[in-house]
Amino acid sequence: MAPLTELLKNPEWFPIGLSQDYRTIRFGRVSRDDLAEEAFLDQRMSGSIKAIQEHSVREIVAQAGEFPAELPAFVFHSAFCCSTLLARAFDAPGRCLSLKEPDVLMGSANALRMQKDSAANTELLRVVFGLLARRFNPGESILVKPTNSANKLLAHVLDLGAPVLILYGDLRSFLLSVLKKGEACKAFIRTQYNIFSLDDGGLAGIPSRQAMTFTDLQVATMVWRHQLETFQRELTQRTGDNIVSLDFRKLLEEPAATLDAVARHLGLPHDRATLDDIARGPVFARNSKFSDRDYDAGQRARDEASLEQQHSDALKQIDEWARSLNLGTDFDLPLARQLDIPSQ
Repeated sequence: MAPLTELLKNPEWFPIGLSQDYRTIRFGRVSRDDLAEEAFLDQRMSGSIKAIQEHSVREIVAQAGEFPAELPAFVFHSAFCCSTLLARAFDAPGRCLSLKEPDVLMGSANALRMQKDSAANTELLRVVFGLLARRFNPGESILVKPTNSANKLLAHVLDLGAPVLILYGDLRSFLLSVLKKGEACKAFIRTQYNIFSLDDGGLAGIPSRQAMTFTDLQVATMVWRHQLETFQRELTQRTGDNIVSLDFRKLLEEPAATLDAVARHLGLPHDRATLDDIARGPVFARNSKFSDRDYDAGQRARDEASLEQQHSDALKQIDEWARSLNLGTDFDLPLARQLDIPSQ
């Protein structure tokens, strides 16, 4: 068993989750290569974990002192909007490690939802962000992409001053992704509805008996709307310059210029020549979650056109219903504070 002092210094001891009472952090020993390769740093990464230890948050605070000195950069997103593609594009040993959907952040968001002790929550978040900020190489940046179910953390990350990109898509793209992924995704979206109904905002005010009457696409529409209203509130209420928004279509239409603008905002050390190579390379020609499968912007467009044709009546009905939906915050697309992408 590694001493806690050594464990805290070694980023291979990755925080893989929290206990049910949010007082203990589980660490798994994972190589940098495996952290970069895994599409989801949750229970699906179990094959990459070589050893496990647990330590209480209080133990960690006592040993770690005041960390982190430098926070990671963050990409918050609305799901089904190429966030994994964006994170993979920036990962490069020695330059940037992209951490995709760490389960410890989902647990931290749930602590905010369920635990009323604000002091304990503040301490937990400081520890978790500090652990994620540890670098394998002193010159390497850290980019963190939480799961969208952890968007509850957005305000807290902004309060700490970390650079943030909000990545999102339009409603039609979101619904087409749900339809494409089938029944498992529809169940996932209902789970997200239940999670988001614990947050501040309109979903919390909808009686559960009424929610049971909504169709799958209505539930998906409200999940999408809840997220974009959350983003819009932060984008319009903040006075700092550490938050911008990006429609994911820009990433597909102008990958090199968009990557360059994102890197500059998030403070990532990639130069334009490197990003040009990445935009022309295999990252944009493969499925971001299953790198052995070909999938590019052209295939995405063909898939969407096919789904539009198959589900045209249902999509037309939901479009009409969605026009009257408002959970408490007005917004138009594109969202506020668009990322400045210089023309080619």
